[in-house]
Amino acid sequence: MQVASNGTTFHCRVDGRGPWLMLSHGLATDLTMWDELADALKDRYRVLRYDARGHGGSPATAGDYTLDLLVADAAGILDALGIAQCHFGGLSMGGMVTLGMLLDHPARVRSGIIADSRHTTRPDFTAAWHARAAEVREGGIEAVVASTGRRWSSAGLAARNPAVIARMEAMIRRTSADGYRGCAAALAQLNYGHRLTEIGAPTLLICGSEDHGAPPENTRQMHAAITGSRFVEIEQAGHISNIERPDVFNAAVARFLNDVDGDTGP
Repeated sequence: MQVASNGTTFHCRVDGRGPWLMLSHGLATDLTMWDELADALKDRYRVLRYDARGHGGSPATAGDYTLDLLVADAAGILDALGIAQCHFGGLSMGGMVTLGMLLDHPARVRSGIIADSRHTTRPDFTAAWHARAAEVREGGIEAVVASTGRRWSSAGLAARNPAVIARMEAMIRRTSADGYRGCAAALAQLNYGHRLTEIGAPTLLICGSEDHGAPPENTRQMHAAITGSRFVEIEQAGHISNIERPDVFNAAVARFLNDVDGDTGP
């Protein structure tokens, strides 16, 4: 379905029944990255997924985006669907959106799930996003397909499971050039690190052991700063850990949600 929010429309999907869980994907992916998790949880949760601006089935808007804009997009979808509160999770860019929801819309978020994501930028991180945006501006989205797939993958993934590589590359190709450039500009301004101690909701932090974009030491820093948070490192997984190791990822999320909801859950 298409849902109006924050001046544009978003392709959304809802599966299952029970308390709401909203999921936000990473840059150059789309809502299909959550297929396995939605299937694992749909008997206990109502899983809401959406394509970010310029990704999958959601149209791009022109210009540079900000994280404030991307967070407002997510909050606006909740408003449009009449959802007062939900569990909220995301990976990479979606994890940054999750941080923004936890910090700026705390009453809307029962718990947060942040996977393979960063909390602050560094000069090399910012420069890399500007460089990739320039590549896409000059050569279209195809210019970053191969390099992005390699950067996301753990060692040996292409030989071990080529279907995962093909799936990731297909999602990249479904991303519009304007959407990629706009979101890359938002990521280059990431600056939530000084606010992590404000987070009071139960929070699960997940990372792949071979994630070089958001490495385990980065996730441990968030874990140390967020009171009461839970940390899970997934072996033999790169940046898109939920697709590389869905069994381990989904089990960690299910345990966390069960602990948060307790006797009041589904």
